Amino acid sequence: MTSVQPRRLLFSMTLLAYGLVFTLARAVGIAVDYASILKFCAILVPVFGAAIAYSAFRRMEPMRVALECILCGLLLTVPVGLCTYLAMGANFPLADERLVRMDAALGFDWRGFIRFVDAFPLLAEGLAQAYQSFALQLLGIPVLLAAFGRYTRCYAMVLGYGLICFVSSLISVWYPALGAYSVYGVAPQSLDHINVYFGFAFLEQFHAVRSDPDFVFSFARMMGIVTFPSVHAAVALLCAWAMWDIRLLRYPFLVLNTMMAVSAVSHASHYLVDVIAGIGIASVTISSVCFLCNLRVREPVSTSTAGMALLNKS
Repeated sequence: MTSVQPRRLLFSMTLLAYGLVFTLARAVGIAVDYASILKFCAILVPVFGAAIAYSAFRRMEPMRVALECILCGLLLTVPVGLCTYLAMGANFPLADERLVRMDAALGFDWRGFIRFVDAFPLLAEGLAQAYQSFALQLLGIPVLLAAFGRYTRCYAMVLGYGLICFVSSLISVWYPALGAYSVYGVAPQSLDHINVYFGFAFLEQFHAVRSDPDFVFSFARMMGIVTFPSVHAAVALLCAWAMWDIRLLRYPFLVLNTMMAVSAVSHASHYLVDVIAGIGIASVTISSVCFLCNLRVREPVSTSTAGMALLNKS
């Protein structure tokens, strides 16, 4: 049977996020394009709802758990995204100078690191692919966890994702930043192998929410606009933790997510301190979720033939 508490926690957080974040947006006066959000939810909820009902009726527990976690994860992208815009819309002074000083205090040579990565095309491409695995992992890992019978961990991972994003958004209120590529003046055309699209693409939305009085938040145009802390680095640790319980896959995912955390610097204009802060937030979040979900107790596993076969291999 599925652990009830983590499931209830995830559903409760998803519903609460919508209520609180949209109420806050209304309170601070940020305009929201509700049509794009309603269109997204109007497609997502009925389709997943029907699939979840079918899998429950057929007692296909792994499928039901995976679908519920993916549905909540997708639904959370709306309040999570709006929350980051609310944070940047608070319009605190840019924190790039402070973040540069923190990197300097750590002895990190950002320019030297970028030159090193750019000199190796395979390394640059590998980090680019790792960076872009963010969404794929958030969708795919729940499927793998459910297939291996790790139901509690499946709900806990998505719960952790939501908490990481909301906590990061709150902290970022005091650390809005343009990012290292802009501050150090490194143009995309000066690089041979690093694709820095994600290091610059967010700036239009970043400036708009901070300075345009007619700005309207649109889910269709939403981008990740938070620099400190790095959500990519935080989610990298979360994904590595989620898969660590499965011996067959723990090391491939550890390597992939180590690269994803590193790629936040090379491909997304983050400072090293952004990555360190993201990892710190993820560590606290994972510990909190483990406590709330009682993950110290062995989880029940799927009794399906496929699930047991995969479990025995792990």
